[in-house]
Amino acid sequence: MVTKAQTFGRERRVRRHADYVRIQSGSERVTSRHFYFLVAPTLGSPIGPARLGLIVTRKLGGAVVRNRIKRVCRDCFRRIDWVPEGTDLVVIARTGAEKLSATDALAEWDRVRPLIRKRSAQALAKASNKGHLSAPSR
Repeated sequence: MVTKAQTFGRERRVRRHADYVRIQSGSERVTSRHFYFLVAPTLGSPIGPARLGLIVTRKLGGAVVRNRIKRVCRDCFRRIDWVPEGTDLVVIARTGAEKLSATDALAEWDRVRPLIRKRSAQALAKASNKGHLSAPSR
């Protein structure tokens, strides 16, 4: 039986171009050998599930290769449970990602787990501080 956390429905995807632009311009960044991770708070309801966005350029290969990379990344995202709720994670595939197996990609994601958790906590804290108005200075 597949649980809700293992599915990849619309609520768990970054879909709008405006969201990608927002995340790319104001996010915390983590780099691994084959992936570049952008972490930002979800705009709107911070209680929603973590969302995943994928960017795979044509430099990595044709449609079959790019779709395989996306499939592997979605599978990694389904298997991990350490991205906090209310966080958007955009993964940009880098050169060499097309050669990774699913287990190699998952191992690479696990290696950057502490950094992604740290950056997502920073992004969520920054977003919660923006929501408060401070008293005017005299």
